[in-house]
Amino acid sequence: MFRLICCLFAILVSVVRIDAQTTLQSDEHADVVDYSSIDSLWRESIDRGRLRTAAVGSEVYRRFRDQCANATPMAYLPNARLAFWTNVYVVCLMEAMHLRVGYRSTTHDSLWLRRDTFVIARERVTLDDMLRRVEACSVLVHARECLPTGSSHGAPLPPTLATTRRVRVWYRDMLRRIVRSERNLLFDPWSSTLQVSAWLRPLWIRLGERDGTFVDYVMPQLTESIAAQIALCAPRLRIVFSDRIETWRKARPR
Repeated sequence: MFRLICCLFAILVSVVRIDAQTTLQSDEHADVVDYSSIDSLWRESIDRGRLRTAAVGSEVYRRFRDQCANATPMAYLPNARLAFWTNVYVVCLMEAMHLRVGYRSTTHDSLWLRRDTFVIARERVTLDDMLRRVEACSVLVHARECLPTGSSHGAPLPPTLATTRRVRVWYRDMLRRIVRSERNLLFDPWSSTLQVSAWLRPLWIRLGERDGTFVDYVMPQLTESIAAQIALCAPRLRIVFSDRIETWRKARPR
């Protein structure tokens, strides 16, 4: 009788666990892992736009990496998977930069994102693999361009990590930071030219290699004044991609 009661109790506990897991996985705001501690560590590591990588030796970082190594992102909804691979990429980028102190990457160095491997979700993946996972679980055309590469020729470091609840807003804000910076996009009204940093060319290509489509895509993220000026020049507007943005407006005499 005692053994029967024990067996029934074990079955009941298993059912409760399965139900709890199912509820968690179907929750549209559930995160794959808890990001609160690693987000605090990331915020502390950002110093005036620069990243201090010593945090990779902390217990918080080690615990987060252990959680990611055994995580099951495929059991969660798309937004949760997007937030997971976004945060894993950003955090592992910090480790890659720490391992290669003094190395300065550019978007033209195709080996930079493939140099190091990390065990994530029981797989050994590179930073480039993580970017592909981000693209696979996102319908955002600009997702890849919003993630930093450890280079000044790329997206800025995010001030915070993403969460499932706000991951879409996170990407919107990152795109807004990129296109509102004159280091990446500069409009010259005198020549009706929109000069764009060369590392954003892949986004233009994915949008169909049409200037008008690219402008329509980034227009909602621009400031109202710049958007209005571009709209007035729309019929004769041309886009020029350059490795270095020339600040024509500042150089012109009044």
